[in-house]
Amino acid sequence: MVGVFFVTIIYYNCYIMNKLSSIIFILTVYLFSQAFTFYQLQGHLWSKWIKDNPFMMTLIGVPVGYIVILASREMVSLYDGQTWPNRIIGFSIGVIVFSIMAWAILKEPITTKTLICLFLSFLILLIQLFWK
Repeated sequence: MVGVFFVTIIYYNCYIMNKLSSIIFILTVYLFSQAFTFYQLQGHLWSKWIKDNPFMMTLIGVPVGYIVILASREMVSLYDGQTWPNRIIGFSIGVIVFSIMAWAILKEPITTKTLICLFLSFLILLIQLFWK
């Protein structure tokens, strides 16, 4: 809960940060939330504790969800009320994080098809961030 407190303070300070700092903060929140979501949803495959305590994993997800709501709100305001950039950025980061974590933790191979999908996700992310 202390982490939620600090992220809330940082979130409200986004209003005095410039746009680039805000985007970096939001992308960091999205990266961590996607990594946590991977552990939450796939952790039962390698962790007995996660497999035996799904309710605890759900409870741990509440503060993560709160932080993502704050970051999402800020992202929508940075894009003048448009929700599509926020959704597509979140999707792209999710694909990238899931692929890397599945390869690193679950030892799933990076096939040519997966590599192309990663490239496209990265390209989509760059388009959303830099194309005005």
